[in-house]
Amino acid sequence: MSKNSYKYLKYVALLLVVFQLLYLGIPDSVKPVLVYEYIIFFGLAYLFAILQDFFNPSKKTDLLLRVALIISSIVMAVTSIYYKETFTVVFSVMMIVGISFSLHLTIKHNKKNKQKD
Repeated sequence: MSKNSYKYLKYVALLLVVFQLLYLGIPDSVKPVLVYEYIIFFGLAYLFAILQDFFNPSKKTDLLLRVALIISSIVMAVTSIYYKETFTVVFSVMMIVGISFSLHLTIKHNKKNKQKD
């Protein structure tokens, strides 16, 4: 397989997993609000990954998508605290920290590039 086919393989695999989950259905023990928030979060992450791999997004678009992911993680954390879902609290806090750090590094890198110019 060529190098380009591996680039597409991860997106096809992710879509297959999503369709499989939709086919199997959502268990009754899971709150629908959390499912919708996970869909929004992973949809934004999927959009961010596609833009990074196939297009060259502007710095503003890159920053806005990261901020949208952080906001989505915060909403997911608040909702999971309300419903007392421990795994989702841990997951959303880890995502907030990770994406915030990535945003910090991106802003720092952009400032360094502006100072060089």
